[in-house]
Amino acid sequence: MTDTIGTSNTVLVIDDDSSIRWVLARALNNAQFKVISCDSGQQALSIISEQKPQLVITDIQMSGMSGLELLETIIQKWPELPVIMITAYADTDLGSKIHELGAFDYLPKPFDINHVINLCQRAINSHKPDSDLPLWLQHAEKHIDSEYHQGNAEVLIEMQQQFEQFVAETALRLTQEHKQKSAKILGWGRNTLSRKLKYWQQKPNSKEE
Repeated sequence: MTDTIGTSNTVLVIDDDSSIRWVLARALNNAQFKVISCDSGQQALSIISEQKPQLVITDIQMSGMSGLELLETIIQKWPELPVIMITAYADTDLGSKIHELGAFDYLPKPFDINHVINLCQRAINSHKPDSDLPLWLQHAEKHIDSEYHQGNAEVLIEMQQQFEQFVAETALRLTQEHKQKSAKILGWGRNTLSRKLKYWQQKPNSKEE
């Protein structure tokens, strides 16, 4: 049987580095979050059980119970409680692994305070029943945030182009490659569709570069 989480904007920060706890607590307090902090996974489990925070932020590398071990226990006991993992190694592969393990997202060091606040708000909102974004858009938003804060300022343009190509190819599949019908259901002119298709065919495959 699983427990439920609380209803206030309370964030539990777990890190055995006091300076990390201080930085996150200050930033989140300034953003009107209530912050609880501790330095071990075992202590965190007791706090979650008693105080029922809405979000957990934990370092991956900790003495005693690691952040990944803590994540596994939280998923078993409080599956609706979002967890953000702190890591010094920010890359796409790590992000995918962390998501596969059940974490909401990861927070790379050094911290971008605006990213910390936005990520926490999204994590909390993602588990509210009135969340506006469908699940697939929540995943896209995570990807955009992660890429942008790793220095990819072109991520929105890239996502727009990828999605435009996806819907065009889907329209062609649904109409059995009939360009006139595809352009109509896309709301484009046939010349526009032909021009975009020509551009995509000539564009180098990024995977081959």
